[in-house]
Amino acid sequence: MKADYKKEILRMLSESTQPMDVEKIRVACKIGNWQTALKHCLELQIEGKIQGIKSSKSWTFWIPPSNNKTTRGKTVL
Repeated sequence: MKADYKKEILRMLSESTQPMDVEKIRVACKIGNWQTALKHCLELQIEGKIQGIKSSKSWTFWIPPSNNKTTRGKTVL
């Protein structure tokens, strides 16, 4: 399942209508540990696949519009 975390995070963020914090990402992707979810999100941010910002409480992540391509109603990652 570990190899699928990044794909699941990308899929879930592409379907979201608004940015999501790490805890919501963790629960939606069924990742057991908050730190693991953050690690994968930060790696995706470094790879340029998602964007994120650190707030006073946590991190928030989203897919920039240019990376969230839609073809015939289906999201293409």
